[in-house]
Amino acid sequence: RKERKERKERKEGKMVLTQKEEDIQKMLAAKVHIGTTNSDRQMDTMIWRRSSEGVHILNIGQTLEKIKLAARIIVAIENPEDVVATSARPYGQR
Repeated sequence: RKERKERKERKEGKMVLTQKEEDIQKMLAAKVHIGTTNSDRQMDTMIWRRSSEGVHILNIGQTLEKIKLAARIIVAIENPEDVVATSARPYGQR
């Protein structure tokens, strides 16, 4: 069933993307899959491959699942004022 939902559907002769596919396209456009040249042993499961320039390319499907998990955790917090987002990288300021 899940695979069927994630497949492209035909509607009025046009291809319609499922929500997951649309999310992944937006993530690719925002370049969230581009990592750094350095990696950590804990990140090995998230790395899809390494580019010819030596930059790690992240697994976008796993990244999406981690974002969804984080969203569920944040929503479960009773007081929204208790939520703080920080980033040690300049990319986090976008």
